Amino acid sequence: MNDDSKAALRERLGNIDQIRDILFGSQLRDYNTRLEQVETTVSILQQEIRDRTDDLKQSMFKELQAAVDALEKKIKSLTLKDNEEKVDIRQQLDRLSKRLSANVTTLDETIDKQTSTLRDDLTASREKLQGDILDLRNQIFEELDKRIANLTKSKIARADMAEILFEVGLRLKGSEFVPELKEAADPDSGYLLPEKSGN
Repeated sequence: MNDDSKAALRERLGNIDQIRDILFGSQLRDYNTRLEQVETTVSILQQEIRDRTDDLKQSMFKELQAAVDALEKKIKSLTLKDNEEKVDIRQQLDRLSKRLSANVTTLDETIDKQTSTLRDDLTASREKLQGDILDLRNQIFEELDKRIANLTKSKIARADMAEILFEVGLRLKGSEFVPELKEAADPDSGYLLPEKSGN
């Protein structure tokens, strides 16, 4: 395109703008006014939304902060209660440990006393038994001496004396003796064993 045709085109377009302004100018101005009002309203609404959002944020932040503070107080309270319970449990354990220790000490002392008493009783019993055994032995020796004296007086033979000593041994063992020998050995029976020849 040359310069003349461009200028002609511009002139025509300028005329079209004028025609369009004549035909649609009032409507375009009305639309522009309405559009500006809408933009103003949107801007106001956006500002209100921002303000409400800020208010909501602040309100939620305050509520959240209050909830966090309440939780922290509750946690502190629970921690304090937990510590108190721990201290109480520890004190109860200490008291129980002291009581058990005292009971064990008392039990040890009681066992020591009972052991000492038993030891003393056993010692006394042993001494008494030893004395009884000595007394019994002395009685046996005395009885043997009497029998030997009786045998000597009665002039009993050695074989008879052996039988009598055998009877004494059996009596000491707790065994029965032949009744005939028992009767023969009894010096009070009036029956004296004859002396065997050669003795």
